[in-house]
Amino acid sequence: MKLEYPKEWFERSAEIEGIAEVGAGVPPTHSATEPHTTERITAFDTRIAFGQFVSLWRRNNGWNPEKLANEAGIDTEEVLEIERDPHCEPEADAVYKLASIFGVPSGKMMELAGLTKSHTPHLREEAIRFAASSEPLAELSDVERQALEAFVGALTN
Repeated sequence: MKLEYPKEWFERSAEIEGIAEVGAGVPPTHSATEPHTTERITAFDTRIAFGQFVSLWRRNNGWNPEKLANEAGIDTEEVLEIERDPHCEPEADAVYKLASIFGVPSGKMMELAGLTKSHTPHLREEAIRFAASSEPLAELSDVERQALEAFVGALTN
């Protein structure tokens, strides 16, 4: 059996798959020129993850929105809007202050909030994975706590 794909296609596919133990092969509809999956991830998509991250971090620390707002020096309304509205485009200053409170790089938080052009495709993929694995509950589940910790790891790397 001879594969008729260029070396670049395999490299791009390996980048898309990341670290994987098992592969299912090439889907019949896949094109060698298909763009990387993260190019289809929009600021709206990452803002969903940004809002979830803010909410889960706050809840994980036992804070209500008002306490987070006070600690960060921003309005409580802005915290609530960030957490609840993925269309919200937060102020850069608020994102910087939240990043400081969370102990994560402000540049990556700016990307996540959709305020700067993404330079980290892996971060965008992790953001979507994180948002998909978390649900708004009163207390964090073990799965949410693990997702939060993994996402903080992705932000700080």
